[in-house]
Amino acid sequence: MKIAVKIFTLTNSTYLTLNDETNEVKLNGKKINLEINPFANRLLSIVSSWQERMINPMILDGIQYSVTIEKNGKTKSYEGRNKFPDNYREFMMLLQSENII
Repeated sequence: MKIAVKIFTLTNSTYLTLNDETNEVKLNGKKINLEINPFANRLLSIVSSWQERMINPMILDGIQYSVTIEKNGKTKSYEGRNKFPDNYREFMMLLQSENII
């Protein structure tokens, strides 16, 4: 399974990639230590209830996010711009708990 997480704000960009086949995790292009399976399972649990696309057209700048999951040859993507799922805070807390953001 491969997972890519992207978060963009006016002042910061974060790009996280996980690949359980190569047991490799990169944050902004640099390898980091992270237990892939527990993190990936928690992330998948959080995004499983998300809509594929959530956009607030009334705000032009702010926060953009995307999560792309590739598993068994299938790809699922979630993205948003200034509109957030109910459990977005839980998503951000997961990233903060691993010093990703």
